[in-house]
Amino acid sequence: MKILVTGAAGQVGSTVARGLRKHHQVRGHDRVPMPELDDTIVSDLNDFDAVLEATRGMDGVAHIGGLPGDDEWEPIHQSNIVGTYNVFEACRRNGVKRVAFASRVGVLSRYPRGATLTVDIVPTPVGFYTISKVFGESIAYSYAREHDIGCVCVRIGSFNLSRDQPEHPLHLSHGDCLRVFEQALVHPNVTFAVVFGVSDSNWPLYDLEHGRQAIGYYPQDRSLVPEDRWS
Repeated sequence: MKILVTGAAGQVGSTVARGLRKHHQVRGHDRVPMPELDDTIVSDLNDFDAVLEATRGMDGVAHIGGLPGDDEWEPIHQSNIVGTYNVFEACRRNGVKRVAFASRVGVLSRYPRGATLTVDIVPTPVGFYTISKVFGESIAYSYAREHDIGCVCVRIGSFNLSRDQPEHPLHLSHGDCLRVFEQALVHPNVTFAVVFGVSDSNWPLYDLEHGRQAIGYYPQDRSLVPEDRWS
């Protein structure tokens, strides 16, 4: 596939782009240079013309780009709200048929941690950044239904370049990060799905069976947490 990775200079984006290059043609988009990639476009996500050019000729998009932080609304608005709209609208105009959107498990942060969290419970976003992720999931659903773009929202857990293996059910390993995004892009017959982008764990904090059924995501890395810490 020809795949655009937005946020390709970031921790998650660079990991996904590097891994996808083994089997796919990858183009990177970010607001800073991406020296690891040969095909790149540098711009802000709120530059629609640049995003339109970045998505041209692509089979799929891993939309990982965006700004974190909850202190100021306007930067989040421009990058994560306007920018996410730009990505989906550019995909529609250019006939891109698959989008994997990077959401976050934090959309369910206000639920008790004693029970397994599933993708069908109501999001409880707190803060501008998390609100922008709920917006992204909503626009993904709309474009999937209205414009026949297969969309998968990957609710990413805690990812850190200095921690390859998971130590908690919230964690996403480097290998599983690539696996979940690649499956989100290549799994056939997807209209719309939400999956948890976390590694496996003996603590069933997140419903991983849904990801296996929806996109064939089988995490290979696993955390082992003593049962007295399951709360």
